[in-house]
Amino acid sequence: MNQTTPAERSQHVRIAIIGAGFGGIGMAIRLAQSGERNFVLLEQAEGVGGTWWVNRYPGCACDVPSHLYSFSFASNPNWSRRFAPRREIQSYLERTLDQFGLRKHVRLNNRVQSMHWDESALHWRITNQHGRTLTADFVVSAIGGLSRPAWPDIPGLENFSGRLLHSQHWDDTTDLNDQRVAVIGTGASAVQLVPEIADRVRRLDVYQRTPNWILPRPDRSIGPRRRALYRRLPWLQKLVRFGIWLNAELRVPGLLWSRKLAWGHRLLAAWHLRRQVPDRGLRNTLTPGYDIGCKRVLLSSNYYPALMQSNVELIDTPIARIENQAVIDQNGRSRAIDTLILATGFRAT
Repeated sequence: MNQTTPAERSQHVRIAIIGAGFGGIGMAIRLAQSGERNFVLLEQAEGVGGTWWVNRYPGCACDVPSHLYSFSFASNPNWSRRFAPRREIQSYLERTLDQFGLRKHVRLNNRVQSMHWDESALHWRITNQHGRTLTADFVVSAIGGLSRPAWPDIPGLENFSGRLLHSQHWDDTTDLNDQRVAVIGTGASAVQLVPEIADRVRRLDVYQRTPNWILPRPDRSIGPRRRALYRRLPWLQKLVRFGIWLNAELRVPGLLWSRKLAWGHRLLAAWHLRRQVPDRGLRNTLTPGYDIGCKRVLLSSNYYPALMQSNVELIDTPIARIENQAVIDQNGRSRAIDTLILATGFRAT
């Protein structure tokens, strides 16, 4: 679908946009609205949506409220939850692309392999993984800051003989029922993933390098009456969006100006941890040794309870190496596993 054909090998466009996620689609819409139609979106995946197409791990969702995490010029009154799941966000981007009639500009399965400026012709020469070339006067990079998975540098990882998964490269056919599973990482992906799989697996080892500040995630469904109200009164949804934005902006002074202004968030995070984790030892392991805001603050209301399950163990001893079907920590303890999940995030650009 919309892949480059042999006849298009020498095509020239005014603007080439690399990436068909939020950034690329938003750029394309604004170009079209300004009257520009001579552009293409080059997307390496087989569908549009960027990170919301690629990431498919269990529990994958946005931690920004749905009404804010959408284009201001393409509101969606039909969000089903305050924090939309992955599939719903990806579907929203598909619909938005069609709403503005831009599907014909998208070229899927087109990963930019090389790009250089042709000084004599005064344009960019872009070559994809198939060896086909496109030229453009302007190039817009919309690849996103979190588009490349980070693989940890752990000795022996390449020798692991069980199933190895990265959260960004999730295999939809994965069956974790009655498996011994290890998750490396406790960041934003892990706090969504761990609660979703904890009830399915026989045993779950969660390896933590650094604890995170976690706030409650006030998620809830958006009922049909409220959705109908947003459809009838678009200004009401805009007002709700503004309220969410304003509430988020009120956190900025505590993160940028003075830690004293973040006392409310520290108290909320501490209360959340104390309320959900009665075990003092585990609570100490989960307590960050840095101030709130120094790393990404996470939202979850089910991660701590998942760690309290009898078949789940939180391990903060550093990993020494990976063996055939086991993780060896620096104390020499070996824990046998069938599946290893890397929730180690992205190589930020």
